[in-house]
Amino acid sequence: MDGAVVTETATWLHLCVLSVVWLLFAVGLMGTVAPILPGPPLIWLGILLDKLIIGAESVSWTFVVVTGVVTALTQVVDYYLSYWGVKRFGGSWLGGVGAMIGLFVGLFLPPFPLWIIIGPVAGAIAGELLGGSSFKVAGKASVGTVVGAIIAFILKFFICLAMIVGFCLLRNSTLIF
Repeated sequence: MDGAVVTETATWLHLCVLSVVWLLFAVGLMGTVAPILPGPPLIWLGILLDKLIIGAESVSWTFVVVTGVVTALTQVVDYYLSYWGVKRFGGSWLGGVGAMIGLFVGLFLPPFPLWIIIGPVAGAIAGELLGGSSFKVAGKASVGTVVGAIIAFILKFFICLAMIVGFCLLRNSTLIF
C-alpha cells in the first residue's frame, strides 16, 4: 500500500516539475526572439531544476554542467556579436563600445523590444560620431549592429533547441511529454 502512494506522489512530482521545466523551455525559446527574456539561462534553469528535484531519473550532472558552460558562453557571445558587427562593417572600437552600452541601456527603457533594437544602433552611431567618424561610417557601424544581432538570434535559437533536444534524449525517465 505504501509503495502505491510513493509511486503516485512521485508521478505527481514528475508532472509538476516537468510542467515548470517545459514552461521555462517555452519562455526560453521566446527569449531568443524577444531580447528582454534571457533565453539560454531560462532553459538551463529548467534543466538544473529537473536534475535537482528529480535526481537520478533526470539528465546526468555532466549534461547540466556542459549546458551551463554553453549557456554562459552564449551570453558572452551574444553581447560580443554587437561589437563584432560594428567592427566588421568598418566602425571603430568606440562604435563597438557604444553598441554594447546601447544594448545595456536599452534593457531598462520601455518599450523593451523597441529599445533593445534601437539602443545598440543609437549607441554605435553615437560612439562613432564621438570618435570623429563621418555619418557614413556611423551608419555602416549601425548596420553592423543589426547584422550582429541577427547572427546572435540564430545562434541562440539553435543552441536553445539543441539543449532542449538533448534534455529529451538524455533524460532517464520515460515521462517527458
